[in-house]
Amino acid sequence: MKNKLLITLSFVLIAIGSNAQSLQEYLDIAKDNSSEIQIKNYNYELAKEKVFEIGNNNYTSFDFGYYIQRPETRVGSQVAAGGIKQEFPWFGSKKAEKEFAKSNAEIWQYDIELSERDLFYKVKEAYYGLYQKQTITDILKENKQILMTYETMALAALENNKATFSDVSLIRVQKNELHRKMFQNINEIEALRKNMNRLLQRDINEALSIADTLKVTDILLGKYAVDNHPSLEKIDQLNHVLEYENELIDKDNTPIIALGLDYIIVDELSNVDIVDNGKDIILPTVSFSIPLFNKDYKSKNNQIKIRQEQILSEKINQKRLLEMALEDALLSFNNSVLSVVAAQKNKEEIQHAININLKAYETGILNYKNIVALQLQKIKYQLMEVEATKIAFMAKATTEYLTN
Repeated sequence: MKNKLLITLSFVLIAIGSNAQSLQEYLDIAKDNSSEIQIKNYNYELAKEKVFEIGNNNYTSFDFGYYIQRPETRVGSQVAAGGIKQEFPWFGSKKAEKEFAKSNAEIWQYDIELSERDLFYKVKEAYYGLYQKQTITDILKENKQILMTYETMALAALENNKATFSDVSLIRVQKNELHRKMFQNINEIEALRKNMNRLLQRDINEALSIADTLKVTDILLGKYAVDNHPSLEKIDQLNHVLEYENELIDKDNTPIIALGLDYIIVDELSNVDIVDNGKDIILPTVSFSIPLFNKDYKSKNNQIKIRQEQILSEKINQKRLLEMALEDALLSFNNSVLSVVAAQKNKEEIQHAININLKAYETGILNYKNIVALQLQKIKYQLMEVEATKIAFMAKATTEYLTN
């Protein structure tokens, strides 16, 4: 059973550590494979394509009629009449409609960028989570080996009456606890690995390569601002859309011009010699459709103004939320750095105390209860350092999400 567990541990560590790839490479893979981003790209392309629909005139109308009772004219009776008519919007209407469609399509760009940011944040979260679990496994494995050494020492001392069986039992209990936590951690690594591959949208059994060490000293955080966040730029774009929509409403309240041409077939009078006998009639026409009683455009204009004021409030609120999140991320980073430094110093102090206790073993009886307590304390600060390191890098990921 022990050999089986060791084989499992080796397999997981190999799966995590092979085929070295950087975090940036995983971000690129996630972006290239993301079906959500692809869907939004398609929506953007469709929205741009719809712009080309605009600019064409409405249907050209044709009409034709045949006189059952032919009206007589001086030059003959009217046999049939036909015509063609084409409506044209008022000057600038098509341009306004096209600008509105273009502006509306651009909103999808910001949706794409927001989806990319969300995806990148999740991949970083999975990556740093795997780093934490992988490092914890190494810490637990290392300390288990140390406890096994203490166990051997205690068993040897037990034979010489320099230790008690309770000392041996204490060490074994703590060793078994580390063993349990280590393999629980390995199970969590396996689940995290599969979920990260799901984020990358590839086979869940693909090997992942996670950095062996991450140092908070490698993180550089400068002055950040949220002004260029796509959620804010999207709100600005929505405001542009409303401006074009308002212009379009004004254009909808203008006349429509219709140009036409009627053609009337005239039958020739018999036994009559007059000028233009039987000559067909050609009648050019011009008509205007004027929205004399259409007053709803005023209400539409007012709705646009209200919506613009609403959008302004949304932007103010969104910027406030982003700034609060950024402040929290920076605070989290600063506190995590303090925790890393404190954990490193405490580890050194405890190791110094352990070394002093081990020297006493050479000359006298080792206090096993004391040295096990010190070892557990060291593990506590090792885990604190790993946790704080992960928090620092997640704070960095949050600032990148909010500002880059």
